[in-house]
Amino acid sequence: MKKRRLLLFVLFFFLVLGCFTVFGENGIFHFLRLQKELTQIKEANLKMEEENQRLREEVRWLKYEKRYIEEIARKELGMVQEGELIYLFDFPAKGEEKNK
Repeated sequence: MKKRRLLLFVLFFFLVLGCFTVFGENGIFHFLRLQKELTQIKEANLKMEEENQRLREEVRWLKYEKRYIEEIARKELGMVQEGELIYLFDFPAKGEEKNK
């Protein structure tokens, strides 16, 4: 009878210990969630490093490449050099062509 109680107590102890090991605050599931989160953070960090490298390259171009600055001014600001002619074309939309 005492052996049976002792065996039940030991089994219960290991069951509780196993539950804490798997489901506890520092258990296996928590560890797996942290591993997944770490992987996501590393991926985001890599993307940010790539973006930073691209921005560093663009800053270098803006500092030292006059042609790049001119290209940006033309595309984004619509600037032109002195003496250049600008031709603007008003193309009809596809639906308007058929109605004429």
